[in-house]
Amino acid sequence: MRASTSAGAALFSFLNTVSQGTTAEARKWVDDLRATNPSAEDVVDAIVRELAPPGGSADEESLRDSMDHALSELIRDDPIIDPLGMRVDDIWELMKGYLAIEAGNRLCFDLGPIFENSQLDPRTAVLREKEMRRFLKNEIGAHLDLLRGTVANPSRSQLDGILQDALKMTFEQFEVDL
Repeated sequence: MRASTSAGAALFSFLNTVSQGTTAEARKWVDDLRATNPSAEDVVDAIVRELAPPGGSADEESLRDSMDHALSELIRDDPIIDPLGMRVDDIWELMKGYLAIEAGNRLCFDLGPIFENSQLDPRTAVLREKEMRRFLKNEIGAHLDLLRGTVANPSRSQLDGILQDALKMTFEQFEVDL
């Protein structure tokens, strides 16, 4: 999960820097991107390319997919959001989505063999997975809301702690159903 939480901390910091234009490098990156008259999808792709490593490991693929999905979902849900000028509130909401997707991916990776070998019918297994993802999203959101009250910019270790706690709680909550 270190790759996930490192990428999450980098995503938060990058979007905060880009939105506020706090460095010359960030302002140039935004200006160069805006000069291409990008669509929202192009901006999402550029952010993911900037932050996600180009490798092909399962972790790298997952975090790229999670960033893309979380950014796209946030923009879909609130079309007036400018991904190059996000408010801090929007960045925190994005982090909830990103971490929930990442945790859900990890959960499915870890539980895949259990679901395949269990006595659950496929329909029930899919429903269980959806319930677990919903639970994870709510837990991660609650933990991030608490963290937000104490820090301006979350660290990798703080995000890792939240992810580990949420996954542990999810396993404890649902282990009987597996």
